[in-house]
Amino acid sequence: MRALKSIGVAALALAAGTTLVFTGPADAANRQWDGKDPIYTGCASTGRIVHKKTDKYYSSRYHQHVSVTASLWYSRGCRTVWAMVDANVPTDKWTGKGCNIWRNSDMKHYTCNHTTGTQEELSPMLNDKNTTGFATAWSYIGDDPHEMYARTGSY
Repeated sequence: MRALKSIGVAALALAAGTTLVFTGPADAANRQWDGKDPIYTGCASTGRIVHKKTDKYYSSRYHQHVSVTASLWYSRGCRTVWAMVDANVPTDKWTGKGCNIWRNSDMKHYTCNHTTGTQEELSPMLNDKNTTGFATAWSYIGDDPHEMYARTGSY
């Protein structure tokens, strides 16, 4: 009887080890798009905005309305998400902006680094197979102390 238990335990350990060996590379393959640019990889061609959030602010110092928008993009072709920031701030008074893409399962994130227009930037992508992600964006105007901040819902 003890021999049968040992064989059963050995078989279970072997099966668990085999499962771990085979799920490792598959998981790595699922993360192949992490950190890649959505434009250069072609993933943007199947991308669409799935969530968008805007923070609006009236700057009494500069007497104008300004805003920052965080957009969460999803590519069904690549199964990835990325962030875009769009700042509605006059360029002569604009002092900075940024965005991040976040993966909820492990909180891995990337900062925007691809400028696509005067006041737009994209983040690298995160694979979101079997998980979700969200985008954040922020912007400043001149020496106004207010920071505009927007966070999308998860997708």
